Order: sequence, then structure tokens, then C-alpha cells
Amino acid sequence: MPTNRDLRTQLAAASNRLREVDSANLAEAVDRLLVPRGWVALRDSDPNGASGPNLAIMMDAADRYRIVDGADNDDTTVTEVVNDGFRKVIAGEYTPRKPSRAPYGSAKSKVNLNVTPVLSMRTRVEEVTGMLASHVAADYLMHKYKAGPYADDYAGDPLAPGPRRGLQVPIWVRDLIQARAKAAGRKVTDDANEGFQKYLAGEFAPEIPKWPNTSDTASLRMAPNADLYEQVLAAGEPRPLQVAVAYLLAKYDIDPGATK
Repeated sequence: MPTNRDLRTQLAAASNRLREVDSANLAEAVDRLLVPRGWVALRDSDPNGASGPNLAIMMDAADRYRIVDGADNDDTTVTEVVNDGFRKVIAGEYTPRKPSRAPYGSAKSKVNLNVTPVLSMRTRVEEVTGMLASHVAADYLMHKYKAGPYADDYAGDPLAPGPRRGLQVPIWVRDLIQARAKAAGRKVTDDANEGFQKYLAGEFAPEIPKWPNTSDTASLRMAPNADLYEQVLAAGEPRPLQVAVAYLLAKYDIDPGATK
């Protein structure tokens, strides 16, 4: 076994010998170890390499679930998938998209996905891309597991919100709509925009609800996109917010005739 002192000499000799026998690719692999900090590349190639500090990735709850479930089905960890993505980015085998910025007020609530990728790769990937490592990791994970903008059912970036508006509905209806939207990782405004789009495309025929006279009411607030709102308004009756509430009731399977 070579000592630390003669290891470099013997690796250089091995590189020369490999070239003599027409194994240039193997010689180049040895050469990578002889450059300053070449050992970092060797360490980072170890799938069981040391983990780095926590890296928090912000994303939608639905995307987080899809990614964690996908990694579990692949019998691996999300951290290892991130490490693999970083290797591919550094090697020029994958180019991440820069994250788009949602219009003000349209961003969905986010959750953390925590990973611990190799620190040296995390630093290097930021140098290579000019992006935050968390953004690179998020993009690669969503690309691999068909989440976020890579999902087959992705409806596009959120629409810019319009003025805040409200329609009086029974208090229990308002609370139930808000609770079910939150549980689905949605915003009432986004659902209203979705309903407007389907209504204008002839894919949704609203049934205007009639509330029991005994219902105590409150305003269901939303900020639908101004252009969509005006298009629904121009279409005549029913009124835009009536369309929105009818769609919300249908989407979340809420019976408007119930009393609670």
C-alpha cells in the first residue's frame, strides 16, 4: 500500500501508464484526483458521502407529498435524489429552470421539505448556476417526480389577483369552503378563477344556491382576477361571485340546502 508521501507519485505514474495502453478516459479520472482539492470530487462521488447542513426547500404541500412518495417508491431518500440532481447539474447533464415569481398576492401557502445534501456540491451548484441551491433542488425534484410546473395537470402560473370582493353566504358555508380549500392546498381566489375559466369555456353550468332563511351569514372574501371577472360579468346573469360560489360548492361537495 502506498504511503501518503508517494501516493501522488504513484497516481501520476498510473495515469501515464493508462495513456500508454490507450485508456485515456481512465487516465483523466486519475488526473482529477491530482488537481488541488481533487479529493473533493472523489468524496462527492460516494453515494454514502457525509451529509451537509439542513437545506430547507419551500414548495406547495401537494408537490411535497408527490416528491416524498416518489422517493419512497424508488426506495431512496429525497436527500440522495437531490445529491444526484446536483451531480447532474455540475456535470452539465441537467439545466434547472429559474423559479418564476408569482404575481403579488397570488402565491400559495408553502411548506418545508428538508434535505441534507453534500455541502461541497451544494456550494458548487450555486457557483455553476447562479441560483440558490434550494431552487436548484426544488426544480430537479419536481422535474423527476412530475410535480409543480412539470406535473401533467399543471394549470399554469397563478393569475394576478384583482380587487377583493365578497358575497354573503351562511357562516357555516364560508367556514367549510375555507377549510376544504386549505386542506387541499388551495386558495379560494384560485378556485374562483378556475370556476370562471370553466364557466367561460362552457365546462361548468352554475346552479345558484338558495340558503335557508334561518342561516346567519358572513362575507366570503376573494380576489378573483380582474380580467376574468369582467368577462363573466359581460356574459350576463348569473353574477360573477354567484358563479364563483356555485363552483366552490360543487368542487368541495357542499350541499347548500343543509343547515350546518
